[in-house]
Amino acid sequence: MFSRIWSVALATLLLFGCIEDSGDPAPEGDDAAVADAQITPDAAPPTPDAAPPVVDAATPRPDAEPPPPGCGNEDDLAPNQRPEDAAAVEAGFARDDLFLCPETSDWYRIALGAGQGLTVRIVADPADVDLDLAILDADGAPLAESVNDGGQEQIDFVAPAAGDYLIRVIGYRDEAAFYALAITSGCRLDAQCPADQLCNRFEGQCEPVRGSVCGADAFEENDRDDQAADLPADGIVDGVICGADRDWYALEVEAGSTLELLVGFDEGEDIDVFVLEAATGAEVASARGGAEANPERLRLSSLPAGRYLIGLVLYIGEGRDHEAAYHLEVAGRSGGCEADRDCANDLYPICDAGICRGVEGGGVAPGGRCGQDADCGAGSELCYTGGPGGHDNFCTLRCDGDAACAGLGDGAYCVPVSRRTAVCFPACADDSDCSAFRTCQAGVCELRGECESDRDCAAGEACQIVPQFGRFCGLPAQVDCGADPAYDPNDVQADATPLVADGNPLEGLMICDADTDWYRVTVPEEAAAFTLSVGVEFRAGVDIDVYLFGPGGRAYGEASSADQTEEYVELRFAEPGEYLVQVDQFSSDALADTSYRIVAELVDNQDRCTVEGGECGRTDPLRAWCDEATGACRDLPGAGAIELGGLCDSQDDCGPDAEVCWAFEGGAQGFNICTVTCRDDAGCAAIEGTVCTPFQGGQIAVCLPPR
Repeated sequence: MFSRIWSVALATLLLFGCIEDSGDPAPEGDDAAVADAQITPDAAPPTPDAAPPVVDAATPRPDAEPPPPGCGNEDDLAPNQRPEDAAAVEAGFARDDLFLCPETSDWYRIALGAGQGLTVRIVADPADVDLDLAILDADGAPLAESVNDGGQEQIDFVAPAAGDYLIRVIGYRDEAAFYALAITSGCRLDAQCPADQLCNRFEGQCEPVRGSVCGADAFEENDRDDQAADLPADGIVDGVICGADRDWYALEVEAGSTLELLVGFDEGEDIDVFVLEAATGAEVASARGGAEANPERLRLSSLPAGRYLIGLVLYIGEGRDHEAAYHLEVAGRSGGCEADRDCANDLYPICDAGICRGVEGGGVAPGGRCGQDADCGAGSELCYTGGPGGHDNFCTLRCDGDAACAGLGDGAYCVPVSRRTAVCFPACADDSDCSAFRTCQAGVCELRGECESDRDCAAGEACQIVPQFGRFCGLPAQVDCGADPAYDPNDVQADATPLVADGNPLEGLMICDADTDWYRVTVPEEAAAFTLSVGVEFRAGVDIDVYLFGPGGRAYGEASSADQTEEYVELRFAEPGEYLVQVDQFSSDALADTSYRIVAELVDNQDRCTVEGGECGRTDPLRAWCDEATGACRDLPGAGAIELGGLCDSQDDCGPDAEVCWAFEGGAQGFNICTVTCRDDAGCAAIEGTVCTPFQGGQIAVCLPPR
């Protein structure tokens, strides 16, 4: 870190203490006063009525503790060896020529605003000298320490309140050393940075203002968070931003209000969004997806009353700056939370009298409710934040087995939460401790189960789409948008709206991202084997998907493209009975509810299945049984009783010995059997007439008839 030639004298200092001149030293302090008295030994003592002698201002009072001794390599900030003598510093301070005398400590004082971040780093020279670093409040109470072995220490600190703070550097064994000290300003608000700098929201550090004449719009000047423009009454902004620009907006929120926020922009751009508490700069939420995350969305639930800031940043890599247009929408809804499950913002994980609040005081014990890592005290490594809602947030630690989780109480267990990380979960008491898709079983939050329809779920549960994972039973979401006055509630299958398959659409229906609409369509006996067509139509900028479920509850088809304005599902050889249709809005470029229309129709195209023709063996998904009396294709009536090697067209057909119904190749080839995975042909001995057949380059193999 430094460049210095170490002299013999310096080496001697490190071994034996301070370097003093070999001759008689010049008197200092109290010694100087004694020397002065000895210069005039014949001086008469003062008479009783004489004025008292003048005491030198530098001379300590008799009851004051004398300052620690200096030493020959003392730096120019001395005397700063006591808290009351701390050298005043500020963010940006950096020196590599400081010296710590033996048997002393060096003190520095810095003024910080509430929520202001700070990074303090020291490096000793030589590096093997063990120095320690601490930050204390103005009264000397320790707030943060770094006490690693060796001479490199660092503290990342956020001031809990405005005021003066102390920085202490000390040798572990009263050692002496040269050292470097660097103080970098962390920040939450622009006002916590020097006048010519702004707060980088990604790094939490101040950085120089980038000169810019781009990004001007009707809301300028709003480049700084303390210049935030008031959000219009309708909550809608059409603005312009560039890489060197920042756009800030402010709004007042009533206690318990929930905000929905959306920012849309041109394809290929990357705009990130931050929401802060205006008073402290604490980050309530952020949306930092890449260019593919367009629009960016946030939901802020049951907020405390106050002023909030919305900041927008355009991310641009190396290269030339440019402008990008954006569309900001903010919609507020009144009504408070009822339980921690309703508190979807990590900063505010606790529901208190209808308002989602943060954790007060920090120091949360392992297993206790938290919103961020800083909330957790000793014995925890992190705050685990599960699904939406604060009910499954808790202070915990990483683990490699249940034995490592004893600190979270009886019944705590180790759960993998990513490909490389597992954390300790406390034992649950009831379902309120688990996510919406898990239930508490003997102290463990177990998945409620995969499903195709609500029929696969317990009472009070609904089969829900979990993007990229499939369908799982879970507690129905509380939906406050997408209402159709004539048809809602139809958010679950049991409340499905009747839809007549006569080709006449239902018009003016409403949906939103959080909403799901269900419809019920009947195929009468006289329309057996007709083609059933169900479709939805909607505006551009919206992604709505449609799913069709058969009379037995199986998923019979879906239309879920990402860039269409209509989605249609067609089912040939439809059997008579009641079908269910699910309409789900995956995403939208606006917060406003989406209007759509739905239509169902039965078309007689003279199709009829025959056993000889094998039409039902080519249906997808497979419905392998041809009812020649009606010409319709039906599910095989396996009912979970089909033995290994028996024909099937869904997993529900197979008995407990089967791992899978191999229905992925259709039924015409006769490979649709209840079967198991294998490593070699010997593993297929229990299923007569099958061999071990590899797929996906050998990643999986199953027992199937020879090809």
